[in-house]
Amino acid sequence: MKKQHTKKGWMALQALVLAGIAVFAFVGLLSFKAVTRYADFWEQIGTNKQSGTWSIKESFLNARFYYRGKNFRNILTGDRAAVAKDLLTYTKEYVNTEEFAKEYETHRQRNKPAEPEKGKTPEAVRQKFIDDTKKGIESTEKFIKSTNDAEMKKAMNESLTVLKSTLKDYEDPNSEVIKLMIEGEKQQYEYKLKSYQNDLKAWEETYPASIKEMIKTRLQQVLSATSNVDYNAQLVARDGLKRFAKPDYERKSAEWKMAFRAGKETTEAVRAFAKQWLQELQ
Repeated sequence: MKKQHTKKGWMALQALVLAGIAVFAFVGLLSFKAVTRYADFWEQIGTNKQSGTWSIKESFLNARFYYRGKNFRNILTGDRAAVAKDLLTYTKEYVNTEEFAKEYETHRQRNKPAEPEKGKTPEAVRQKFIDDTKKGIESTEKFIKSTNDAEMKKAMNESLTVLKSTLKDYEDPNSEVIKLMIEGEKQQYEYKLKSYQNDLKAWEETYPASIKEMIKTRLQQVLSATSNVDYNAQLVARDGLKRFAKPDYERKSAEWKMAFRAGKETTEAVRAFAKQWLQELQ
């Protein structure tokens, strides 16, 4: 069991910190320009500054894990809890920079839902049906003139009669068909507007205007996702993979499982830092 934790500890830490439950911890290290402590860090994790910075920026902004390095498992001998704390410290400094503020606002605006266009006015709805019907009449008349097939002419003349009758109805201010079409246009716009308002609310919650509020939300997500982790859970070999012996644990969220694999020492260090940071933001 201990071997399982050790083997995947560093990789899980990255997932814990960069993916859905805590994307902060690595951002500061890769983006904070004044860092000299980890001058050889890029080489250690198997990447370079440019690639690493891209990975962290994408991970942070999209809450997904983007990584191009190769050597995470080779950094197992260090104090993972201490490393996590250092990463979070740098992150804390980074998210207060103007550079991050600009990146966040650009990303925030890019994900803002678009407001639906206004629905057509009753006059515009009526005119569209009138114009379309007139085009149908014109094309039908041209076809009748161009064909020598008597049966076809007869059928098309019948269609032409229907089209002219339809046009007359559409031009009538009291047309029931046009009233239905106008109501349909109105309902369609109202549906789109309601969807937009729901999307806008979700956007405001996901991307609050205040970076402080965004950080508070992310930190609360960290604490929620990593609570009640059973670090003593037993694993068994099944289908060539290590799975939880307890079926209920197999149904736990991916974040919960990441915290388990990262181990108690690392996860608790992240939680302690998150709690302290959250208190400072209140």
